[in-house]
Amino acid sequence: MIQASNELILGIDLNPEYTQVTYWHQSVKEPMTLGLEEHTLLTPGLRQDENGFWSLWDAGSAVPEEEHTDLHRIPGVFEAIEAGEPIKNNGTVFAPEELLTIYLKECIAGLKLLTENTRLQVMISVRQLSEALNQVLIRALLRLGVDRKQIYVQDYLSSFFYYTINQKKELWMQDVALISYEERSIVGYILRIDRSTKPAIARVEPVARQSMNDEVRAGRTDEEWKKEKDRLFFELLKKLFERRTVTVSYLMGDYFNKSWAVRSIQFLCSGRRAYQGMNLYSMGACYAAMERAGIKPGGEIIFGGNDMVDRNIGMEMCVRGKENYYPLVNAGVNWYEVHHVCEFIPHGEREIRVISRPMTPGDPVIHSMRLPGLPRRPDRATRLRMTVYFSSPSSCHIEIEDLGFGGLYKSSGLSWSREISF
Repeated sequence: MIQASNELILGIDLNPEYTQVTYWHQSVKEPMTLGLEEHTLLTPGLRQDENGFWSLWDAGSAVPEEEHTDLHRIPGVFEAIEAGEPIKNNGTVFAPEELLTIYLKECIAGLKLLTENTRLQVMISVRQLSEALNQVLIRALLRLGVDRKQIYVQDYLSSFFYYTINQKKELWMQDVALISYEERSIVGYILRIDRSTKPAIARVEPVARQSMNDEVRAGRTDEEWKKEKDRLFFELLKKLFERRTVTVSYLMGDYFNKSWAVRSIQFLCSGRRAYQGMNLYSMGACYAAMERAGIKPGGEIIFGGNDMVDRNIGMEMCVRGKENYYPLVNAGVNWYEVHHVCEFIPHGEREIRVISRPMTPGDPVIHSMRLPGLPRRPDRATRLRMTVYFSSPSSCHIEIEDLGFGGLYKSSGLSWSREISF
């Protein structure tokens, strides 16, 4: 159901080179990207002046002589955070989430007027997500005052999917290409939607990669290297489009330009549409957060990325006197978003039975979890709390806690846990 409320939705593209912020508020029709008209990107560094005030800092820019009294100048904030270790600067040690909190606060400072009296929802998009990085991002946003239920994280390919399906439908009725420059290589991806399932499943696969490093350049002059880059890019495109009907291609970043990509860009635009920009990932992150918030409809197509949980998980429970299936986890969500907590009263049972059902055709599996040591109390005089979360797409963790029963029976303090691997 689509909701209308005073939400401020942020999509943040966070990477070592720059940060891009896209926002949606009820005062605008479509998501807007900060500084897009000036083609500016937020710098990845921080500086703190002698008065203790923080600001963004470009480590590559010249620093006036009078600014040498800064307390801290920290380049590469995101790179330092990815390392997962405390950051030391000028005799001070910063926890990763502490520094990231300061950095994110400065990144969204331009939206100060919109952040007042609004409920903030944030989706951060990174190239590759790990459990450790996910936790640092969440802790940083919690320190900014964002509610845990309004914090989301996803990788770039997920953001590419959300950006794509929020464009005109005619653009993604066939395959869609993403062409990105990353780690000194051009990488071509194809997004394809499998409409034989309900809901339909979209998947993105890397199809072609071409290194563009100094080893490939092999001592060529600037003019020779331009021609060689054009040839290599052309060959990559031929491989990318081979035996495929690609309706639109998206070039991410400013690496691709007509000063060298002459023949390749002509081929790219022959019979198909092509767009180039810097804010695809932050836009996709914003669209994804809008869907989570109920501002945009979703569910007709889900993204089958590497982080997707491909099973429905639930329990048979007696709800208001009737036996019903109670869902714990819905297939199609990213594993790092799963955090379900519920409380229930067992009817004499001393074990928990959880049911998993695959999205694709297959039989359900019952996973039993015994509760040894659970105090024997009268029937329906025990209350249990269950927490369900994932540590990877195939590892589900279930934790059970004995809460006792009000003032009649105190909690035993016992808890049980089980990991279910799929």
